[in-house]
Amino acid sequence: MGRSEDRISCLPDSVLQSILAMMPLKSAIRTDVLSQKWRNLWKYSLSTATNLDFGEDFAHNLSAKEFVETVNRYLLMNDSKKLETFHLFFCPFDLFVSDIERWIRFATGKGVRYLDIDLSQGFRNPVDGEFTDSRVPFELPSSLFDCDSLIELSLSRCILISPLNLRNFGGLQSLSISHSNIDTEMLQSILTECSLLEILSLRSCQHLAVINITVPDLKLKRLTIGDCFISDLLEIDAPKLQSFHYFGRLCSETNFTNISSLEDASIYSIGRNSELDYTYLLTDLSHIQILTLCTATLVHLHQNEESFDDDLIELQNLQELQFLMTSMSDGYLTCFYTFFSICSSPFLEKLFIRLPIHVEDRNEEKYGVSVRLNPIGLDNFTFDHLKVIKVTNFKGSTNEMRMVSFLLQKAAVLETLVLVLPFVKVENGKERLVLRILRGQVLLLQKAAPSAQIILHEFGEDDGFNPTHVEIYNDYSCLPSIPSMVAGEKISQNCNF
Repeated sequence: MGRSEDRISCLPDSVLQSILAMMPLKSAIRTDVLSQKWRNLWKYSLSTATNLDFGEDFAHNLSAKEFVETVNRYLLMNDSKKLETFHLFFCPFDLFVSDIERWIRFATGKGVRYLDIDLSQGFRNPVDGEFTDSRVPFELPSSLFDCDSLIELSLSRCILISPLNLRNFGGLQSLSISHSNIDTEMLQSILTECSLLEILSLRSCQHLAVINITVPDLKLKRLTIGDCFISDLLEIDAPKLQSFHYFGRLCSETNFTNISSLEDASIYSIGRNSELDYTYLLTDLSHIQILTLCTATLVHLHQNEESFDDDLIELQNLQELQFLMTSMSDGYLTCFYTFFSICSSPFLEKLFIRLPIHVEDRNEEKYGVSVRLNPIGLDNFTFDHLKVIKVTNFKGSTNEMRMVSFLLQKAAVLETLVLVLPFVKVENGKERLVLRILRGQVLLLQKAAPSAQIILHEFGEDDGFNPTHVEIYNDYSCLPSIPSMVAGEKISQNCNF
């Protein structure tokens, strides 16, 4: 044992117990083998713990039976009068229903404030993300709805029983529901009775034919909707809404009547339908400051370019723009150019572009897009306020160099261009050589801003430039690969950003 570790072991037990209380439970238990001094200290920490995390890290390498036995044993050791957080990540829940119900009663009986019941462990189809174990979702016990202390509630793969009894949820501020049977009527009950609700996330809720966020006096500030594939109508009247994130098949009809406080939004449409109109959606979001878009939006705008004539989509307040590119083929590069000829963002300051990891096959289909490798109609176009550009997964392909060249020539006040190489699992010593070659190629490109700094580095290095929606990138990177259609041609949807 090193000298610094000896010094830690010399600290009073009360201090060591405080340290253990801040550690994940599984890590705290592992300290038992450090020395005699540490032995059984974690048991005292567990007995007084107010934060119990039986999450993914805890469940790792445990069989279902071992997990259940361990959780039951640890809960018997906990003597705290109150619980702050309780997190459960588990499956197969159908074999241990009584145990899960008892765990929920344990948490709610101690007045838990932050409760996360995630029963989505394993058994996922890598193609469509759906479950393959044929289990019926877990039916939530009545004890959950008797709890009046909840501030934050997250439920995954759980059944809600209608009509909902939410009289005790008046203090709830954050609600996340995924893989659930929630329907339009239940959603209205939640919005009406949870009067303090500020954060709402709905994911893979396949009973929501209509998503109606329009109840009076709504305090909602952040809304996330994802993979609710049967939803055809999305209505939002939320005057206090500040942040909106949508991914999945875009609803065939959207109606945003009062979103004047909205500051940032991200739209990532996996199941793309050519008849859906992104133009109206962008027009409704024209006042926002931060926007993240996927390639489906770019394709739609390009295919409808002729309908715009001299009428641009005005994004007058936009300061930060982010593109999640699933391809950099000739067709998608053309769509990238088209966006700037159709959408006016005169005060744009930051541009983030996340490219696919792999270089496209030069012979792949062009997806019904009329290709033009040189931007048309952008001769006099400039980015008058663009100061930062960051391109992630940059590989120096022909089209990537064309895109970077276009940006450098149009950004007159650019201060920094950051190019990040893709993540490499096993380094073979070639990364430094690749960096030098790419840096030399990029430095030869013409720049409108002579003093602009160009930074190239490997994936994972901190450059201090990150998009506001970096957590949205992380969400999307875990989404399944879903084949989808645009203009009658197949687009390969690979979420390898």
